[in-house]
Amino acid sequence: MRTLGALLVLAVALALLHHASAGAPLAARATLGIGTLVVTAELFGRLIARWNWPRVSGYLAAGILLGPQSLGFVRPDEAATLGVLGDAGIALFALRAGLAVGGGSPAAPGRSRYLTASVVVPFAFTAGAVYALHLWFPLTVHQPQGDAVVVALALGAVTVVAAPSVTWVALQDTPNGTAGGDLLWLHATRDFVAIPLFAVTILAARFLASAGALQPAAFWAPLGSLAVSVVAGGLLALLVSRFGMSLGVPPGAIWLIVAFGAAVAGLAGHAEATLTALVAGLALAWRDAPGADSLRRHFDARGVALAGVGFALVGVGFDLSALGALWPWILLLVAVRAAGLYWGGRWTAREGLVTDVLAGRGWLGLISQAGVGLLLAAAGRRAFPEWGVSFEALVVAMVAVNATIGPMCLRWGLAQRPSSLEGVSGAA
Repeated sequence: MRTLGALLVLAVALALLHHASAGAPLAARATLGIGTLVVTAELFGRLIARWNWPRVSGYLAAGILLGPQSLGFVRPDEAATLGVLGDAGIALFALRAGLAVGGGSPAAPGRSRYLTASVVVPFAFTAGAVYALHLWFPLTVHQPQGDAVVVALALGAVTVVAAPSVTWVALQDTPNGTAGGDLLWLHATRDFVAIPLFAVTILAARFLASAGALQPAAFWAPLGSLAVSVVAGGLLALLVSRFGMSLGVPPGAIWLIVAFGAAVAGLAGHAEATLTALVAGLALAWRDAPGADSLRRHFDARGVALAGVGFALVGVGFDLSALGALWPWILLLVAVRAAGLYWGGRWTAREGLVTDVLAGRGWLGLISQAGVGLLLAAAGRRAFPEWGVSFEALVVAMVAVNATIGPMCLRWGLAQRPSSLEGVSGAA
């Protein structure tokens, strides 16, 4: 309790100092802002841990609360300046998730069928619900029927987005420790599936949307981001394995090289930082098992301490401007997606494809969403000139809600039974 009190006093002092420095140079204000974020994130993480929830939800909530769209302790120009640090921070954990997925843990029975169900059923549930309510849904209430179908399909595609980095951190904060190899595999694979599925949706929209409602070549943007991310991640892994590990570069330096390399790739081109780092982790695990093991051990010993600042900066980047006006619809979409994940699992159990434990509890580990969702939100804004801004705001708010509650759902699923996600867990 004394530690929490000291953190609270320090957070308030930093916040007041930051507020008083409104006229200071941007670099000084950004430095104070990140200091406030670090302390507040640690405070929120410790508080939420006392309620037996994963600390990563507290980190994200701290960033959202202090961000430009809420209390405004971190101003918009400061958030933009700190954006590259946020990308690099979450890239660290995406890299670690990629190393875990590529670690060679035994696959759970029927996980490919479970993956298919976890993609198809939420997509169908969400698209069907949005279209059924298109006469009242904010994005479609004044749109022709064809445009309503496009909105429904696009939001259905967004349901596939996952969050391997958030999930890896949440798994470290559970009684089962580092379990979760197959759960991480499901998250990583869903992120790779989400982008081409969204691109196919935009391509189909060319035949459904009314005149002027769609940029004709917009489907190339998400595919280009996927391609650039895969190439950048592969190049980073090649450079690290060819030069870094062979020349004896310290593991900590390798982690920073890949993390900031992924962030710079996102700034310089159309790459998505977390996807780039995830690809690098997968490639490193596949190319160089001994070196990958060294990186895993080094990060597990020291890297988790960076989760607070990394995910607080992610929370700052969430634009929740749509949440105030559209919160009933956002909560409905979150609930429909969760129902789709649940019934997808039940369908695979009915067919005898997976264990009852996986079918009954695995959906709780798939709630989280993160970086690729923001990529698709931006792609939707460019693709749909008439209602793209509203689409982006809605998707970002939905991703933020799922990112925050997802670790809690995972923890709740684990708490139901000591090995309740055993069907999707292996050594990370």
